[in-house]
Amino acid sequence: MNIKKWSALIAAGVLAASLTLFGCSSGGDQGSTTSASGTDAGYTLINDGKLTVAASLDFPPFENLNGDKPEGFAVDLMGLLAEELGLEVNYLPSTKFDTIVPLVQTGGKTDVGVSSFTITDKRLQQVDFTDTYCNVNQSITVRSDSGITDVSQLEGKKIGAQTGTTGYEWAAENIKDAEVTGYDEMTAVFAALDSGQIDAVSVDLPVANYYVKSYTDCQVIKEIPTGEQYAIAVSKENPELTKALNKALQAVRDNGKYDELVAKWLE
Repeated sequence: MNIKKWSALIAAGVLAASLTLFGCSSGGDQGSTTSASGTDAGYTLINDGKLTVAASLDFPPFENLNGDKPEGFAVDLMGLLAEELGLEVNYLPSTKFDTIVPLVQTGGKTDVGVSSFTITDKRLQQVDFTDTYCNVNQSITVRSDSGITDVSQLEGKKIGAQTGTTGYEWAAENIKDAEVTGYDEMTAVFAALDSGQIDAVSVDLPVANYYVKSYTDCQVIKEIPTGEQYAIAVSKENPELTKALNKALQAVRDNGKYDELVAKWLE
């Protein structure tokens, strides 16, 4: 979701290798704590024995609701990480994207935020991040009959994006005189495009590709090489949880389960 400064990525433990055209990585940094649940591990949890997760469950193929059941690449990944920690995973009801980082920062309701968060300097002032688990670029999607084939044609046009995302920030900063409208959910953004309320959507490429399958009259016209990296948001007051999640993330890469998730959701 857009990164302008890379110093924060170094501090967060950036991954070097890429896998698949969507950029999810197969290798990463290794944490330094033991993997165990409860107070013996040195971290605190909202509910004993459970890893509580806040997410905006409308960002497929990473997070989505199938009926009332969360699903997606990140949802399955969090299940694997919780298993490594000897915990159950507990997803809160779908939460507005731009409220999740403050929710993690404040504490008391969720242990982590996992909603395709790009590491940015601004967010690093509020929360800590684990090692990254996926690399993506931005994209622009338009209606197939719009006649728009290049980003330069969007000058002064109406652009839709999810509020608080780097897709919103990229459009506001890079499309001249654009009228950027924020929506709480990605489904609402693409519905607005489909109905002609907006001229284009600015969103992470894998998400755009997923939604284009549902809105067949839309097409991606541009992949924007922003080089964004997703990570799990954790309270700065809970550094041992960040370390434990890093170790668990390395474990699921090493045992091949991470690659299985990539094949299932992203390839």
